[in-house]
Amino acid sequence: MNRRAAVATVTSLALGAATLTPALAATGRAKPKPIKGKWSYSDFTPDPTVSVVNSAKMTDPHCAGALPSAPSDVNSHIIKVAGRGTLTVNGANTGDWAMEVLNSKGVQLANSDGPTPQDKEGVLLSITKAGRYKVVFCNLGGAPTASATYSYKYR
Repeated sequence: MNRRAAVATVTSLALGAATLTPALAATGRAKPKPIKGKWSYSDFTPDPTVSVVNSAKMTDPHCAGALPSAPSDVNSHIIKVAGRGTLTVNGANTGDWAMEVLNSKGVQLANSDGPTPQDKEGVLLSITKAGRYKVVFCNLGGAPTASATYSYKYR
């Protein structure tokens, strides 16, 4: 092979690699933007008899009982995520409330029920796959309304 042919071959291989690399990089998906916001909850009929005990597998609902007990009650909100990440929920409740996070099959993934009625509820949960997750707050004996801020950061 003569020198010109060798230079032309090396040059065309280098140009091919240079144009292929951005094309391969473009096919990788960018991480979605974090999700954040605030939810309002209302539970006008406190129920101190709801189950606040969970099993070792965490499949017993934390807020089991008559939820919602009135048509105006709002006890749950759904967050839809597109992939792995971390969900943080920080409750702002007055009095005794409890909370839980359920997957789409109703299996409890995390819960919070502070040892004293004035404790604020909240969770930090690692989520491993895309899906719909339900965040439930229930009034065990507190004020009729509560709120929660939430954020979801993708990994």
